[in-house]
Amino acid sequence: MNLGRYISRSASHFRTSTALIFEDRKYTYEELDRRTNRLAQGLVALGLKKGDRVAIQSWNRPEIVETEVACYKAGMVRIPINARLSAAEAIEILNDAEAGAFITDQKHGEAVLSHGGALDTVKQFICLDATPEGKIRYEALLAGSRDELSEVEVETDDLAVLTYSSGTTGKLKGIMQTYGNRLAMIRKALMFPEVRLRPGDIFVHVGPITHASGMLLMPVMFTGACNVIIGRFDIQLLLETIQRERANYTMLVPAMIHMILAYPGVRQYDLGSLKGVFYGAAPISPAVVEQAIALFGPILSQGYGMSETTSFISVLTAGEHVDALKNRPDRLSSCGRPVFDTEVRVVDEAGRDVKTGEIGEIIARGPDIMQGYYKDPELTSETIKDGWIHSSDMAKVDDEGYIYIVDRKKEMIISGGFNVYPSEIENVLYTHPAVFEACVVAVPDEKWGEAIKAVVVLKQGARATAEALIEHCGQCLSSFKKPRSVDFVKELPKNPNGKIAKRLVKDFYWAGKERRVN
Repeated sequence: MNLGRYISRSASHFRTSTALIFEDRKYTYEELDRRTNRLAQGLVALGLKKGDRVAIQSWNRPEIVETEVACYKAGMVRIPINARLSAAEAIEILNDAEAGAFITDQKHGEAVLSHGGALDTVKQFICLDATPEGKIRYEALLAGSRDELSEVEVETDDLAVLTYSSGTTGKLKGIMQTYGNRLAMIRKALMFPEVRLRPGDIFVHVGPITHASGMLLMPVMFTGACNVIIGRFDIQLLLETIQRERANYTMLVPAMIHMILAYPGVRQYDLGSLKGVFYGAAPISPAVVEQAIALFGPILSQGYGMSETTSFISVLTAGEHVDALKNRPDRLSSCGRPVFDTEVRVVDEAGRDVKTGEIGEIIARGPDIMQGYYKDPELTSETIKDGWIHSSDMAKVDDEGYIYIVDRKKEMIISGGFNVYPSEIENVLYTHPAVFEACVVAVPDEKWGEAIKAVVVLKQGARATAEALIEHCGQCLSSFKKPRSVDFVKELPKNPNGKIAKRLVKDFYWAGKERRVN
């Protein structure tokens, strides 16, 4: 079934209900259905057809939602481009994906046009704001189209979304998600035990809706609930929005949770309307989880997944968070257990399930697993073997089936012949009262090959010495896992999704070296 048709159905069921809020603008379901019909018609009138690619790059705004729904209705392939990517990266994606149309805001459009890079396939340049001569104004495109639309029929294996991820390698990879993948993701979201969305419920999106947070736009609209979009992450604006709109749900990445917990006056805001706070996308220390539960209440839950799995493949529910806090504090570092119709295993190099407590690689299969990497059959065959996607995330499993991610396969440090996983050390560093953020990497060492270095951001006004942090780690970890040195920085580099860019941190220390291992 065409996913856009579900929005038309919601428009018939919840015609005058609010579907979308952005700043002071509210869209009813009827209006959203009409505008997405017009956009789909407009794209067809420009010469695009089923299977053609439509890219969009912008900071959070309603047109991103409209583009997603319109592409579904017209059977076109949506290419979401993170607003934090550079013009060069955007041009690389546009060309690699063979985008026929590019929808963009003024800032990103000007950056792409002034960059000088050739746009090989983009025939239609559609502007959300100021429109240069010869380009198409978004609202004019809608104004010249009809309200009615006959949605295009699609098949389960038809390509729906082509999303790009750099992963840990730095190379942009096109991840092919089908209509079947996206529908499986929606089913999971609706079955998620912590989400019982009802008409009128409000979900606040503060992360980039071109990526993780945006995965929940469609499930919210399936149920007649309301999506509230915040343009960019701003702690005060987020807290004010939750309080003003009496919001029920939101999704955060760990970096956002860190900043909210450290925000002066956070407890002055009324957050009592919240029924669920979801987090994921990066590891988070148990100490920070405990602080977040103290702030938000027993409503935290997390999901683990990747762009390659379209949605989460394991979940640690709110109830499991509460139980862990009372009885199993170590379980707060778990990403939960497999859920619904996705199978998840942790295996050794030979593909055998590891024993309890042993470390192996997470693999998964199910209806939400990507079709493959665009134009890269070799990487696809390396990643998907016998129907199982190999995550490169190393983990262990306890006696009740809870999965604990230890680290990325490629980020493991081999020091003095011992395998050391940086996240284990980072979790200990986060329990120190002075530590705001921490990143552990391998640095070259003549004696050990690789030595463990911690790069730390202290909380505002806090003090700590390298010796004190190393000693703190030594109280909780084996001696070979302690950092050999600590550097203090004002901030750590982040990737476009807000995760600490560990590769950039490591590159600084390996500059001039021919190899990244020693």
